[in-house]
Amino acid sequence: MVVPASTLNHDFLTELGLTSFSRRSFMKWERVMHSHGACLQEIWQLRYTKIDRVADVVIYPNSNEDCEAIVKLAVKHNVVLVPYGGGTNVTKSL
Repeated sequence: MVVPASTLNHDFLTELGLTSFSRRSFMKWERVMHSHGACLQEIWQLRYTKIDRVADVVIYPNSNEDCEAIVKLAVKHNVVLVPYGGGTNVTKSL
């Protein structure tokens, strides 16, 4: 699967620093796994074609306070956030 390179907001990432999360990932397959749900169309696209959009970075917050800090920075730097839960979404909401 061809996965486009991340489009990074360097100001956001710099200000985010190394706090407000346990880790962040720019790895191709981790980005792919957090960019779709589990509906039939998305699974088919993953297997036979492509998904339309892939996350640029995956951030793992440690707490509610970390989530709040990340959201505030995203608003400040015009970064789109997509929350990801268990990955079982079947309504194409991702």
